[in-house]
Amino acid sequence: MARDPVCNMEVLDKAAESNALLQDYEGKKYVFCSLSCMQSFQMNPKRFAGLNKTVCEIGICELCSKKIKEGEEYSEMNIHGKLFKFCCSTCASTFLKKETLDKQTDSSAFHEIEPANDSIIIRWFEEAVKQNASDLFLSVGETPMLKIYGVFKQINEKPLNKQMIDKFIKEIMPEKKEAQFQQGHDVDIGLDIKGLSRFRINIFRQQNGIAVAIRPLPYKIPTIKELNLPDVFEDLIRIRHGMVLITGPAGSGKTTTLASFINTINQNEERHIITIEDPIEYIIPNQRSLIHQREVGWHTNSFADGLRSSLRENPDIIVIGELRDFESISLAIQAAETGHLVLGTLHSGTATQSITRILDAFDSERQALIRTQLAQSLQAICSQRLINRMDGTGMIVATEVMVATLALRNIIRQNRIQEIRSYIQTGMREKMHTLQQSIKALIEAGHVSQDALDEVKEDILTI
Repeated sequence: MARDPVCNMEVLDKAAESNALLQDYEGKKYVFCSLSCMQSFQMNPKRFAGLNKTVCEIGICELCSKKIKEGEEYSEMNIHGKLFKFCCSTCASTFLKKETLDKQTDSSAFHEIEPANDSIIIRWFEEAVKQNASDLFLSVGETPMLKIYGVFKQINEKPLNKQMIDKFIKEIMPEKKEAQFQQGHDVDIGLDIKGLSRFRINIFRQQNGIAVAIRPLPYKIPTIKELNLPDVFEDLIRIRHGMVLITGPAGSGKTTTLASFINTINQNEERHIITIEDPIEYIIPNQRSLIHQREVGWHTNSFADGLRSSLRENPDIIVIGELRDFESISLAIQAAETGHLVLGTLHSGTATQSITRILDAFDSERQALIRTQLAQSLQAICSQRLINRMDGTGMIVATEVMVATLALRNIIRQNRIQEIRSYIQTGMREKMHTLQQSIKALIEAGHVSQDALDEVKEDILTI
């Protein structure tokens, strides 16, 4: 194989010979990809002579296995004393991130075990994944319990004793988290079981002893389309600054929606994304974007500290796993005002409740200022609920979308919060809709029953 001296394209010698695209000049043979390139060479051979070289391979990309040829740009990296070649910087950064996660032990956000470590408990984890359970609960004195589409189901085992729970916790809990637990704190940790799934685990004490709440986290991040999210999400990924909130009650899929949102940006935009999570749930490998994921307790002391330091780390997007308190909400609004795009989750039922909760985090003296800042920085609020499908095959998401138009910003600034719901109801042109409208559409499509409206009646009626 050689290169066309005119356009520098790779050309097979046999193909050039069969098409008579050959030229001898000063004792050397040149091959061409087309007649036009050969004619250009013939007009000024001195200009192109010497460029027709045999293409030599100098290595293979360590991540994607693409062949790296002489003359091509490539990245080279020394990792743990070994030299690796990569076809591009994206492959290099993705491999480095994966290598770092694989090498970490006590400092890792996710502890990793082999399936053979404890066959009984691993079997329960496998059952949770197999049955698409949202949660697995282990408690002293109780049989293991799965939560599947909102319904509890016992695993046919004997009640757990203290020794079994203690053994499991000892195997998975890092020393730093163990010290926190011994001091009386609840702890969140991550567990990666090779070949099965990742899990978010909360360990806490209750009246009968220690209990463990486990949530499976799939390796694959679902797409916006797979989650059945509204089309407006495709528009929101192109926002460059301001604040977008994903809200809903616990267990409504906010984290999955946020991960899907980030990964869509990652696949389509070149952005520097910093996430602050507790714990890190979905690992998002770099594609077109550069992503740094940080965990509270490991990489930063708190959401507020992580937010504060991220402003000095030149991000385009800051992702906050949860807006929990006055300080994190205040810093998030400030970051959005300074030109960053801030993505975050909030525990609240509807868009109206989300704004009310943000304002209520501040004392009365500061609320007027926060309303002005929120009116300037807020871009959208997407609230969601998971509802059981009518056919019993799973759950489907119902959403409420509020887009911050000029009129809606004025409503927030003037503290006319009670008008937001009616404004969303009439905002179809801006792709807005209420939770009630979304559920009614699902009922009409035959996805959920009429009872679904009763499940969210309290949120619908609350302003």
